[in-house]
Amino acid sequence: MPKQRGSMDSINLPDKEQLSSLSGGYADSRRVYREKGIDDFGNAVRADFNSATPVRMPERAPAQEEPKDEFDKLIEQEKNKKANAVKHKGFKIAGRYVQRWLVIRIAVIIVVILFILVTFFPPFTFSSTDGRVIEGNIFENRSLAQVKEDVLMSDFVYNIDALSSVNPNNYRVCTVDIDIKNFSPYKVELPGFSIVSCDPLYKDKFISARLNGGTCEISAFSVKTVTVEVLMNVHELNAEQFDAAMTSLVIRTNGMRKKLGPISIPTVPAFVFVNDSLEYHLK
Repeated sequence: MPKQRGSMDSINLPDKEQLSSLSGGYADSRRVYREKGIDDFGNAVRADFNSATPVRMPERAPAQEEPKDEFDKLIEQEKNKKANAVKHKGFKIAGRYVQRWLVIRIAVIIVVILFILVTFFPPFTFSSTDGRVIEGNIFENRSLAQVKEDVLMSDFVYNIDALSSVNPNNYRVCTVDIDIKNFSPYKVELPGFSIVSCDPLYKDKFISARLNGGTCEISAFSVKTVTVEVLMNVHELNAEQFDAAMTSLVIRTNGMRKKLGPISIPTVPAFVFVNDSLEYHLK
């Protein structure tokens, strides 16, 4: 009996018209695009990012350095030796080896200190061995009020109350010569000197001090001698007390400035002790 072969008569192709009438799905979407045009995406599915779940990316483990072999270690040691050799290179001073960085640091500190000393500190100022008493009448052709006015305007006043008597014999003008040594590249401008202190026994005897000739200038790298005039009330003082009072004086510069062109730099005042070897004779 011959073997029956299978038949495909029972398989039918889908009806295209029925597929076109289906709602939803891929077939419906294709139909909508075909009927309404490619620009109409009203029926397209849109993503909703509000309900999206964040995705956490796995953290990357830090890369581990590969172990160095002996050759790499040798190269690194040689580099460190060269760097240390440059850093610790130094000089031989007084039989001892001093590192270069230490020498440079000391040199910079010395330069800064020298700059501060030269710029902001006063020149060397000393009392010389020259001093005298000027004979004269301070009231010549002037009244007591006029003398006081002149002292207040021209001098650096210490005690104006000591100028109270109208007797010219009660007053003396004593001079003190001051050597000023300017070893800086700056020109020094000096308006005058003032009295700082004296023996407490004679503090009510000194009236004022002034620089003879007014403001003076000392050129750079030069030495100049200036004269300070001290006005003093000698009433009730004997010759020994008069000399002791003058040699107990301490005076200082007032308004000293250093100038480099148009630049004016205020300096620390210089203090001067009147030389003990000076002798002032009361006549």
